[in-house]
Amino acid sequence: MDCDARRLPKAATVEADLCIVGAGPAGIALAQALEPSGLEILLLESGGARPDPWSQALNEGPCSGDAYAGLRETRQRQTGGTAHLWNSPVGGELGAKYVPLDSGDFKPRSGEPDGAWPFERSALVPWHERAQALCGLGPFEYEGSYWADPTRPCLAVSDGMLQSRVYQFGAARIFTEAYLRTLRAARKVRLYSHATVCELRTDPARERVLEARVLAPAGVELRVRARRFVLAGGAVENARLLLLAELGNASGWVGRCFMEHPRDSALTLVPRDPGFAAAAPFYDLHRARDGTFVCGRLALDPEAMQAADLPNASITLLPRWGTASGPLAYRWARWLRGQSASFPPGHGWSSVAAPRGEPAGFQLLLNLEQRPHRDNRIVLASERDALGVPRAALHWRWREPEQRALERLRDRIAAAFETAGFGRVNRDARPVDPNAHHHAGTTRMHLDPREGVVDADGKVHGTQNLYVAGGSVFPSAGFANPTLTIVALALRLADHLARPD
Repeated sequence: MDCDARRLPKAATVEADLCIVGAGPAGIALAQALEPSGLEILLLESGGARPDPWSQALNEGPCSGDAYAGLRETRQRQTGGTAHLWNSPVGGELGAKYVPLDSGDFKPRSGEPDGAWPFERSALVPWHERAQALCGLGPFEYEGSYWADPTRPCLAVSDGMLQSRVYQFGAARIFTEAYLRTLRAARKVRLYSHATVCELRTDPARERVLEARVLAPAGVELRVRARRFVLAGGAVENARLLLLAELGNASGWVGRCFMEHPRDSALTLVPRDPGFAAAAPFYDLHRARDGTFVCGRLALDPEAMQAADLPNASITLLPRWGTASGPLAYRWARWLRGQSASFPPGHGWSSVAAPRGEPAGFQLLLNLEQRPHRDNRIVLASERDALGVPRAALHWRWREPEQRALERLRDRIAAAFETAGFGRVNRDARPVDPNAHHHAGTTRMHLDPREGVVDADGKVHGTQNLYVAGGSVFPSAGFANPTLTIVALALRLADHLARPD
C-alpha cells in the first residue's frame, strides 16, 4: 500500500512488526525479501515519487576539511534513494556498476582502526548470489577469464601486479520503479512517502526503541510503533539519527570513519601501437554472451598490494582526446585515415566501427579505496533544518599518508603498463576527486561494542530491537561500488529478522 504522509490527519499513530527507515536500495531489498514472511512492514521515505526541493533541502549540512561536493548533492530523498543519481549507461538507460568487495577488504590492514570485518567475504557468498538476481545481474562471477572470448580477450599483463576482472552493470529502474511497484501492491507492506523520521523514542533503560516520531509537511506528525526498527537511510542519516537518540555511541564510534571512493585521473596511457584500442575491447562496456552488461577492468594482485601496502583500486580504460605529436600522431592518423564516425569519450568506444578523431591515449581512471580514519566523521551541526532537527555536518579529509600511498600506486601501475609493452604512461599532478557518492562507515560493524556501533547482524550495540542496514555498517569499503554488498547484507539481515524472536 502506498500512502502520502502529507495527507494524513495532523496526528496519527500506526503500528507494525517492522519499521524500515529509508526506501533506497537497502530498505527496498530488505522489504522485498521480508514481504513473503507475513510481517507487517512499514517502509518510511523522507521524499516522494518525484524529486522534491523541499525534501532535498533537508540534506543540507556544512562540510569541513578538504573540498567535497556537499551533503545535499550526494544524496537523494526520494523513493528509490540514490539510485536516482546513478549515471552509468546500461543498454540505453542509466544504471550503475556492480562489483563485490575483495577478500582482502574484509581482513585487518595497517592503520587504526584496522578495518577488519567480523566475518570473511566467503561468508557472504550465499547472499551475494541472491543479490545478483535481485539487482538484475548475471552470475556471481567477476574474473575476467569467465567473461572473455576470442573477440574480446583479456590483455596479457605478466608482471604479477595487475589482473583482469569485470564490473557488471544494472539498470536503476529496478529500484526506482520495479520493486516499488511490487511493494506498493504487497498486502502487508505500507510505503509512506514524505515521512521524515526526526526522533527515536526509547524505554527508560534505552534498550528498546518504542516508537519513531515522524514529521511531514503541513504540520503532520506521525507516531510509528514497531517491534523492531531498521535504519536504512544511508551513512549520513543513519549516523544522524543515532547521534540524536544517543544510541550505540557508548564508545564514541557513531559518525566516525566516514569513507568515500575517490577517483584518480592522473595517469594517461599513450599506446605504442595504434592497434591498442582494437586489441582492448574487453575493457569497454559491452553485452556478454549471456546478455549481461559487463566492462573489463584491471585489478590489483592481492599479494602485491599487501606487500607494498597499497590502497585497493580498480583501473578503467577511457579514451582521451588532445593534440598528439611526432610518431604517435602519425600512427594514429594512419590508423584513422578514411574513418567517418566519432570516437566516443567514455563507454562505448569499442562499438564504433569507423571512429574519427585522434585519441591522444587512454585515461587510466582509478577507483580508489579510502581506509577508515576516526576523524573523518559525521557530527550534529548547530543549525537546524525546516523540521527543527539538527543538521548533519561532515568533516572529511584526504590525508598525506593516503596521497603518498596513491603516488606509490601510480608508480606501480605505470611500470606494469610500460613493462607489458602497451606504451608510455604520462602523469598529471591533479588531485583526487572524492565525489563518487559512496558514503560508508559511520555506524561500523564490530563484535566488540568498544570498537564499533553494530554487531555482525547489524543490531545496534546496547539495544534489543534496533538495526542498521546499508554502507554505514562497512568497517572498510575497498574501491568497490557498494550496492551489491549493501543488498547482500540487507538480504542477510532479512533472514535474521524473519526468524522467530
